[in-house]
Amino acid sequence: MKSFFNIVLILILLGSCKPHQSVYTNPIPNIKIDSTLSSNRRIKKLIAPFKNVLQDKMDVVIGYSPAFLEKKRPSSALGNFMADAIYNVALNTGNKVDFCFLNYGGIRGTIDSGDITVGDIFRLMPFENEITIVKISKRQFYQILQQASKKGGEPFSYELIEIKNSVQLINRDFFYVATNDYLANGGDNYSMFTETTERIDTGIKIRDGLITYVKNFNPLPLDFNQRTF
Repeated sequence: MKSFFNIVLILILLGSCKPHQSVYTNPIPNIKIDSTLSSNRRIKKLIAPFKNVLQDKMDVVIGYSPAFLEKKRPSSALGNFMADAIYNVALNTGNKVDFCFLNYGGIRGTIDSGDITVGDIFRLMPFENEITIVKISKRQFYQILQQASKKGGEPFSYELIEIKNSVQLINRDFFYVATNDYLANGGDNYSMFTETTERIDTGIKIRDGLITYVKNFNPLPLDFNQRTF
């Protein structure tokens, strides 16, 4: 009997030593961010020097657009400009380039008629994507055209029309395409780009390529023709 009570006592002591777990809540109110939210003067003062320097860089005029540009499908002057610009920049790397092909979803802004600033290009292309040159086969070439048609059209350089309509197409086994690394990695369901046997990552950001092109071609040469398939 004594042993029994000793065992019970030990169990009680063990149970009393067990830590008690509790759930604590600390309700945090939601802060609605709108025009009623007042700015923090201390924070504004802290970032003001950096903001001013950045704003000065964004306001630099680099070119001129004769017309307002916005993206449309199946094609638009804005998409045509971007594709022609990247084709031109990629070609100037000294690599073989037959045409440029970009994605409609990568265009994130518009360009007003008049002066073009660095900030305009940053709004147009806020991503860090870079120019990539990919070697594709004739089969992959047609797959790209089919996928682009399903999507309603994608930006491409004028050289693509010449290639597609050329009777020499049947004698071409491969093409070199300037695009962005997002598509080269198979983005937007363009997985055929990942089957390439040759890929050149130029290290040039799409945004920087556009800035270079705008500086070199001033006023901006615009093509409003429909580059449809």
